[in-house]
Amino acid sequence: MRRLLPRLAAVILGTGVVMAVAAAALAVPAGMIGTAGSGEPEAIELGPLAQRSYVYAGDGSLMASLKDEENRQPVPLAEVPAHVVEAILAVEDAGFWIHDGYDVRGMMRAFKANVDSGGISQGGSTITQQLVKLNLLSNEQTLDRKIQEIVLAQRLEKQMTKEEILDRYLNTVYFGNHAYGIQAAAETYFGVSVQQLDAGQAALLAGIIRNPISYNPVRYPERAAARREVAIDRMLEVGALTEDEATWWHAAPTVPQIHEFLPRANDYFPSEVEQQLLNDPQFAMLGETAAERHKAVYQGGLKVYTTFDPAAQQQAIAARDSVLPLENGVFPQPGVNPETGEANRGSAAVVSVEPATGAVRTMVGGPGFDSYKFNLATQNARGVGSSFKTYVLATIMEQGYSPGDIINGTAPCDFANEFEEGGVYDVSNFADGGGSVGTITAATLASSNCAFVRLGLIAGMGNVAEMAYRLGIPRTRPAAGGQEPTEVVCASCQSTPLGVARITPLEMASAYGTIANDGVYNAPYLIERVDDRNGNTIYAHTAAPERRIAPETARLVTSILEQNIQSGTGTRARISGQQAAGKTGTNQGSTDAWFVGYTPALSTAVWIGGLGWEYEIRIAGGPGITGGRYPAQIWGAFMNAWQQGRPAVGFQGPPGRPGSKLLSVPGGVDLTPLPEPPAPPAPPPASPTPPGQPPPGQPGGPGGPPGQGLQRQAAPETETTDAPTTDSQPPSSPPSEEDTD
Repeated sequence: MRRLLPRLAAVILGTGVVMAVAAAALAVPAGMIGTAGSGEPEAIELGPLAQRSYVYAGDGSLMASLKDEENRQPVPLAEVPAHVVEAILAVEDAGFWIHDGYDVRGMMRAFKANVDSGGISQGGSTITQQLVKLNLLSNEQTLDRKIQEIVLAQRLEKQMTKEEILDRYLNTVYFGNHAYGIQAAAETYFGVSVQQLDAGQAALLAGIIRNPISYNPVRYPERAAARREVAIDRMLEVGALTEDEATWWHAAPTVPQIHEFLPRANDYFPSEVEQQLLNDPQFAMLGETAAERHKAVYQGGLKVYTTFDPAAQQQAIAARDSVLPLENGVFPQPGVNPETGEANRGSAAVVSVEPATGAVRTMVGGPGFDSYKFNLATQNARGVGSSFKTYVLATIMEQGYSPGDIINGTAPCDFANEFEEGGVYDVSNFADGGGSVGTITAATLASSNCAFVRLGLIAGMGNVAEMAYRLGIPRTRPAAGGQEPTEVVCASCQSTPLGVARITPLEMASAYGTIANDGVYNAPYLIERVDDRNGNTIYAHTAAPERRIAPETARLVTSILEQNIQSGTGTRARISGQQAAGKTGTNQGSTDAWFVGYTPALSTAVWIGGLGWEYEIRIAGGPGITGGRYPAQIWGAFMNAWQQGRPAVGFQGPPGRPGSKLLSVPGGVDLTPLPEPPAPPAPPPASPTPPGQPPPGQPGGPGGPPGQGLQRQAAPETETTDAPTTDSQPPSSPPSEEDTD
């Protein structure tokens, strides 16, 4: 008896309000309820439902859903199967189609069922009342609130059709585990769309509406199963199931579990899109405050269309994985991170930009977003090594110099250190190479450090820094700890041409893309269009091309970098049947290695280095990594795959700019004397020059590059020739590691 008293008390308390409201409803004429209050009642505004947003790839495929705690995707009533509707009505409101918003008989039936069961197994609220409570009222259990519920429910029945009310209810009601509405419930518990729910699944979902916390089918499966049985019995009572069908469904188990039905923003590209929507000023139309932005992104039902190319992304990943000895996206390295104590690991980033538009097509941002959320393509600013020399080339070409002008590239080389009186800035070439005196083209193909420091001093380091900014490198970057932003490129450092600036792969791909686009800059972007829940476009990317350098300058740089892939440090990046230009880069100490290059259609940056901190990278027990080895191989493998099936597009030819001047650093900064030129070889026997052809050794003639006369040239080395080649196949025997930079 003692055990029954608390249970009976709970039933009495839980149904007292129902009885009181039932009595009140019986005592008050329906007409009075409909006109309660003074004056004409205002129309009830239920407001828009929160619903998740979607991110789509460039081919229209779904990349990610952006959802908050309230996961919802409304579906029209016409798309909800009849047995699903019948199950919910049988449990929640059997008289829905005939009552006027409240159901006194339903209240009394619920009271009787609760007394019979010794618990609160049924409620007396109609679906219309529940809808009013969910949208307009609190959960307070008082007589006054219940009366308001009934009054508003009847008003709503006059304002909306039964179908509209049921549609709204099915998309509003909570099913637990962040699933709001019948579609999200079907996805969450069964991994299917609402159209695929069977009667047993529908009965389980109908059963848990009463208390989705207590009847959570994953946490409390036995309670949920019991409610499912109640729902099947109710469906039998109202004729939604036959005796045989009810018997069958009672015997057939329904096993719910949590499903991730839709992809989340759990990869680098969609995550970057998500952060732009939340934080980028260009999407201010989504809200003026962080809270408004958050609501719009996760509850606004947006459709976000992006530039992402899934096929190209898979090709980029395959290229990375085919070249590097990866396990779960990383390769092991000896030692540990001194700050975290974690074992050293290396990985790679690959990112591609369309030069003609700025559209970002690929983004391999790290080993895997689940395990490493830091985006190596957009957040990882590292020293770029010799890949920065391209900006020196652009500066010197813009100032009117020629690829055939002569520069001293011998090493070691010393320069007066302007920051230290009497100090010396000492520079060596890669792998302590001696270098030579030769053309600017030859210096590029050999990636001569001494030559490019001299070229930077001749051009002016401030001009070099400005060129990098013009091509697309950001001028400043926020400093750590909330300090003032810092300049990305040092405008006065003698080491600037050697790539000490810390730049991200996306920034490098974008800046090289400006050269590929004949000197016209298009800012990199990820989002093409954003539509609201009603299909109205609220944002569309607008092209804003800007000419940053003259076409002649871009074409001269391209002509040099194209030769670098054919016979310089970037031979592993050759593309079969397609012209390509690019530059290797190796940060000091082999901590970071780069290859950045382009065709007219796509600019791609590849970076390889350590995760979390910087240390020498050695792969598979080999020497310190260089840009001409693994990054160039990844670039070539990806771009060869990407180019398949696409028409070959050639570069615009460079202007004729003869050059043979011997360039020198002004102002006595260069402390290294120019070496004596080697004795000229004995002239070969004279041979007649074909009519209309320049004499041998002259610009355009045999032995001389087109438009580039040589005045002083040291004996050529294996990888320093500036003569173009027509061989477009990958080299049968790539240069040795010592020959790459």
